[in-house]
Amino acid sequence: MKQNLFKIAQVLDQLMQLDIPARGVIGPLYDAARQKSDQPLTLAAVELLTKTIKPGDVVIIATGWVDQPEIAPDCGESDGPPGAVALARALRVGLKAAPVIVTDACLVPGLKQVARGAGFQCVPPENLAFSIARDKLLTAAVLPFPMEVEDCKAESARLLNELKPTLCIAIERGGMNSAGVIHNMQGRDTGSSQAKLDYLFMAARERNIATLGIGDGGNEIGMGNIADEIRQHVPYGDKCNCPCGGGLAPATLVDVLLAATVSNWGSYAIAAMLAASVGNLDVANNGNREKRVLTAAANAGFHNTIGGSVTPGVDGCDAVTHIAMVELMFDAVVQGMKSR
Repeated sequence: MKQNLFKIAQVLDQLMQLDIPARGVIGPLYDAARQKSDQPLTLAAVELLTKTIKPGDVVIIATGWVDQPEIAPDCGESDGPPGAVALARALRVGLKAAPVIVTDACLVPGLKQVARGAGFQCVPPENLAFSIARDKLLTAAVLPFPMEVEDCKAESARLLNELKPTLCIAIERGGMNSAGVIHNMQGRDTGSSQAKLDYLFMAARERNIATLGIGDGGNEIGMGNIADEIRQHVPYGDKCNCPCGGGLAPATLVDVLLAATVSNWGSYAIAAMLAASVGNLDVANNGNREKRVLTAAANAGFHNTIGGSVTPGVDGCDAVTHIAMVELMFDAVVQGMKSR
């Protein structure tokens, strides 16, 4: 069985790193992350999930990026939230986990709308256990996270103390460099308008709570695992366009790092791999659900970063491309499970 899962994971890894948007950075990012793993990244991620999550366990998922604070200070990009809810659903359906999504306060209403597009009812964290025990509603919690450093540290401790998560996941979430600055891909400081979720992951690692990072550009939480390679191969990786001068390469580490062409695709690949691992195709994302979620994201005001339009697209690709990617991943699992 492990050999068959390895083959499925290889295909999913190949799909998630297809450079359809032609950004030109996924090659070195994926290769650097893969060199630190003795197996495909999707399989490494799923093994972390299945090893750490028991039914009823809380999993915190961090996402959302206010990437144009000078122009739209309360709006975020469309990469991240769709992947977060797809992975939240996979964990809920496949492992009976209790997903808690954390993001900037201004993005909470929109993220709830995206979660509903995936079929979630959004409830307070304390209600998640009842939903899992009774197996009646597909539920998730969506919570705000503060921006000021001391508030971030306090909220990190509170969440870890009260929710007791067994795993923290970051999906397309800006990561601080060694100077504590979060940069966009143009090397500009976007941290002043964002919650500093790095502190949650640093606190989790101090408590030996498992961590997983998913990114696509080299400036996300978890990319500290391959910071040296980012400084060499990613524009502004070593020297940024802001006064800190420290480059966009993040400093925060995670247990497993997954690099994909689009961060959402990394989440979809993990969900597909989890479906293969537990033998339940309903765990994977599908084209119909992806269409609903991308439409919900646009209706909630999340924008396509390349071109800047509020449409059902992500990172320069229209919805049809993302739906096709999801369906290819789904079929890769179907064919792989037949082979088994």
